Amino acid sequence: MIWIRTSFSRRVARLFAVLLLGTAMAGSQEASSSVKAEIERLQQSLKDKPISNPDMPSLPSAIEARLKDASAAQAAGRIYLSLERLGEAEDYLQGLRVVDEKAAAIKDSLPAFESEWSKASLQLTALEKAAGQRDWSRASESIRSISEGAQGRAIPLLEGGRGFATATKPKDGLFYMGQAQGEAAFAVFVSRLHSPGTGTAIPLRSVLPELEALQEKANAAFQPPRSIDMHPRFIALNSTIKFARELDSSKAYAGALYQYLEAVRHYGMLDPAEPDATKQAALRSIVAEELKKLTAAKRDDSIAQIFLERASGWLNKADGSAPSGDEWRAVQVIVEQVLPAYYAALKPAAPVQQQARRTATLTLVRWPYT
Repeated sequence: MIWIRTSFSRRVARLFAVLLLGTAMAGSQEASSSVKAEIERLQQSLKDKPISNPDMPSLPSAIEARLKDASAAQAAGRIYLSLERLGEAEDYLQGLRVVDEKAAAIKDSLPAFESEWSKASLQLTALEKAAGQRDWSRASESIRSISEGAQGRAIPLLEGGRGFATATKPKDGLFYMGQAQGEAAFAVFVSRLHSPGTGTAIPLRSVLPELEALQEKANAAFQPPRSIDMHPRFIALNSTIKFARELDSSKAYAGALYQYLEAVRHYGMLDPAEPDATKQAALRSIVAEELKKLTAAKRDDSIAQIFLERASGWLNKADGSAPSGDEWRAVQVIVEQVLPAYYAALKPAAPVQQQARRTATLTLVRWPYT
């Protein structure tokens, strides 16, 4: 009797596992179909209403290239890589659309710009408030992290647009205002993807201790000649750390973890050494194995999968070309630094070490004395 009950329980457990896997696969397929439809919608939009801007002549072709990359990634089953490229395209496209539609009317009128900016501000503020109330219990951590990241860019871009409009010309702020609207719209699109969690949720928390430690490493590395030769990489590294801090402070912990790992990748890219042929073969094998492991995992490690899909995309290009030197370096950084940083961030946070600092006492005096 005991054996019969045990055998029955095992069969039920296997059946339940199959049902869960089937549900996850159905959700993944539905998400993939939605992403494909959005890519095609933007591609059709470019055909129906071509864009050109003399101030940014290369941007339209960059948008088309990102949509092409997004389509190739979606077709290859790399849904998260596809979403990253789609988000970039939507950001740039909406920026150029707003310039095309409103620049002639605004010209050099700051009041006209402020009127458009105020409308956008009301819209984006409402979307940000709604984003803070989203229920992520049925979404994968990767979907949540990508959506939180896009939403987190919206308001800073909007504020930046206002700054450019005031400092230079009113119409100069339109592109950033459009980018802000594109990021917010993309955040909503991603949040609505049907993507039931692939397993047990990871323990999200503040990654401030990790960001503090990484910032110290970045500061220490900022020394000539590397600080001169790799200045753009340092800019990318520090801006990503700053963005991760902003998401962390707003308790968008999935987005903060995603951006922290992106900052780890930027830091790793400060090392100019490229892996040799033997190392390349090992990296290719590790990436394939890690992707297989995450797919079969009982825990939702899909944020790590975002970076592995990037690596797989570089290693398995649609046109069959070989990875560049920078791409091999990035693959190595993902395997040797980003993945360990991800698993370490799932553990309880280490206490932040407070450094002793000199203190000064300031006496503030109001005038008149009241």
